[in-house]
Amino acid sequence: MISSKQVVVSGGQFQYHHYGQGSAGNKAPIDILMEAVAPSAFHDSGASFDKPKCHPRTRVKIREIIMRWIELGRDKDDQAGKQFMWLNGAAGCGKSAIAQSTIEACIGRGLLLASFFFNRSDSTRNHAGSLVATLAYQLYCAFPEPEVQKDILSAIKKDPFIFKKTLQQQFTALIIQPLKTHFSTDQSTQHRVPFLIVIDGLDECTDCNAQKAILTGLADSLCISDLYLPIFVASRPEHDIKLSFSSKSLKDIHTCLSLDLEDEDEANSDIALYLFDRFAEIKDDFDNRTTGRKLAQDWPGDEVIETLVSKSSCQFIYAATVIRYVESTRHRPDHRLDVVLNLRPVNGDHPFAELDELYAMILESALDIEKVLHVLSLLLMVENSDIRCLKIEKLLSFDEGEVETLFCDMGALVQVYNYTDQYNPKASGLCLRFLHALLGEYLLNATRSKQFHIDMAYETIKHLTHMLQYLALCCSGSFNPFYADSPILLFRNYIVCPEVDYLIDWHSTISLELRQAVFLFPLKEFLEPHTSTSAYPELLEYFVTPFLMLLEDMVLNDPTSSHIQDCHLEILRSALMQQVEQYFGDDRLASVLVLFYYVGSHHFVPILGHQGHYSHSTPFFLSPDFYKSDILSLSRIRIGKSLLFRDSIFHRYVRQLLHDPGQLSEYSALGPIMHERAALACFKELARKVPLLPSPSGKNTVIATIIASAEDDTHPGLIFNESANGAQQWQFKGPWNFKLEDEDLYFILLGYVIFLLPRCGWSDTLVAACKVYGTYIGQLADNRFPVRRRLFLQEITNYLTRV
Repeated sequence: MISSKQVVVSGGQFQYHHYGQGSAGNKAPIDILMEAVAPSAFHDSGASFDKPKCHPRTRVKIREIIMRWIELGRDKDDQAGKQFMWLNGAAGCGKSAIAQSTIEACIGRGLLLASFFFNRSDSTRNHAGSLVATLAYQLYCAFPEPEVQKDILSAIKKDPFIFKKTLQQQFTALIIQPLKTHFSTDQSTQHRVPFLIVIDGLDECTDCNAQKAILTGLADSLCISDLYLPIFVASRPEHDIKLSFSSKSLKDIHTCLSLDLEDEDEANSDIALYLFDRFAEIKDDFDNRTTGRKLAQDWPGDEVIETLVSKSSCQFIYAATVIRYVESTRHRPDHRLDVVLNLRPVNGDHPFAELDELYAMILESALDIEKVLHVLSLLLMVENSDIRCLKIEKLLSFDEGEVETLFCDMGALVQVYNYTDQYNPKASGLCLRFLHALLGEYLLNATRSKQFHIDMAYETIKHLTHMLQYLALCCSGSFNPFYADSPILLFRNYIVCPEVDYLIDWHSTISLELRQAVFLFPLKEFLEPHTSTSAYPELLEYFVTPFLMLLEDMVLNDPTSSHIQDCHLEILRSALMQQVEQYFGDDRLASVLVLFYYVGSHHFVPILGHQGHYSHSTPFFLSPDFYKSDILSLSRIRIGKSLLFRDSIFHRYVRQLLHDPGQLSEYSALGPIMHERAALACFKELARKVPLLPSPSGKNTVIATIIASAEDDTHPGLIFNESANGAQQWQFKGPWNFKLEDEDLYFILLGYVIFLLPRCGWSDTLVAACKVYGTYIGQLADNRFPVRRRLFLQEITNYLTRV
């Protein structure tokens, strides 16, 4: 458009307007309008050379919903009459790209519109002062009919200071009234969209009060005008904008479209499609211009795409940032991609410098950055698992509702959302989560985050202290230690989780406050209400185990703390004495106790299971009823590189207790009576399993000399391993959630009896069992596990001879 004070060339038409100058210094209305406009806020402004725009095949569903609302006046739920649509979502999720693509689609369909793109860093469009003038100018250009232009210029002539008035007054005079005049005389437009207004990045308006004034001003103008004018607003879900849309004037006339709630699979699919196409373009461009080594045919590969999609957290800004970094024509694309994937050191500009600036800008808006970072460190500590705001407030001694207030201006990075658990209503409530996976990496990298850096070792010590202080107040039987996001689970996950162990050096960071919290913790009062409940085994695993580990680390850190450890161990010993004796009254439980004592010491009593997953000292864990009676979880352990994994410190302590016969009654785990009961339990299991075994196929072709000289059989479903410290382990070849078959149990039970019988004393019941099962097994025409079968019969003979 070309203009002077009296000549206007617009839309290919020449128009002449004469306005008297009036008193000296007065300006023509068109000049007043032109001076108030922010040209860089146009959707087609030349101020930006890289307008974000949706990939043609991405965000299809979202864009269809928006276009339906624009063209039919209906939202995604087919509700008519909603004049506002609010598209909101996290920073970098693609809101501006959707807005830009929507505008281009409308222009392609001949729809008239005006737009305003806010930008925080542009002084001409980071405020509300130029909004209505910019929209009015586009309205002036959109309609060739002189009535609209005359109405706009007449309003300015009538009040040259119109742009100093309220936004509602400006909007009514310069947008609403000209449109009403036009459409009242043009009957042909009654059944189509009269005009569309698009406002992008409202959160980029630096004055929060102005954000509210824009929305309420537009809504109030429409309310009194009786004109249908669709207004599309895209922004982050910031506090003041959310409040405005929930206000009386806007609540019933807007429809909300949240990108944070869209289908995750669909978003990831769109991002993957974008990356595939853009990397293909980068590859073709590079291969065409290079005279050196070209990129691999399948570069970058499906696995890399999947990694980048996962890191994007459904936010397009991550993918777009990666593409902008990799497509540099001054570098090899594969080298730049290696930097992104941390396969090559950064040399020069950092790939995520743009994201870092965005994170810093949003964090600067925090009301109390120290508290915000402390809460974020808790989210990092639990690996961004869902955690209720109420629980955070109790752990950190915040006021109720304080977390939501702290993060009210950070909805672009961290979402406070309402979680509903239909199966466990107590787990429902407001929760907190990261919207950007890369935010954690940023906060933990001091070079990148600078004043926002989180010292995870320091913060974790504080959180562990808070957890112990909170749990110390929960010593009643009504306290459920395993409700949703229980601090017990958080406590255990951090102390025993090897994936995050590198974050903290226990030997140098245990604070005086944490040491005091451990020392004052009422262990006896905390455990007593749960000793006879089904939750007790989990309580031992998820709290007692990490608590003992923490005690052990404290003593390593400061040997003078040993008295604190001794005090708590004495309390635990007293409780365990009563529980161990419960294993004496049942043959099956007795076998668990005995076999737990010996587990891993011989290949006939091996650790059973899978490396890194729960493993077992006996196969009796298969019965759920039995698992409940195994109150100390002696049939369920963990294995690792050593005999027992670090979080089995509790089991090591129980084993030490069993080694001290002075601590137990005559039924000591080392005594012959307990061995007899364990052997009887194994015989009973054999009685249940052997008749169920299928008939062996084939003939017995095993050579007798080989059987006589072999130490043990092999098993088709088990792999025997011996760790560096001599622990005997049988690992299952199948998936970790294996199911033992009867033949597997037959193999294991034979080994138990072989091991136990030499350690048993005389017993009429055991003698009878040996005679019955010795005869039965000896008569079986079975070629399975011939070595174990021979040793089984031999040990029965030895026992009957000995007694």
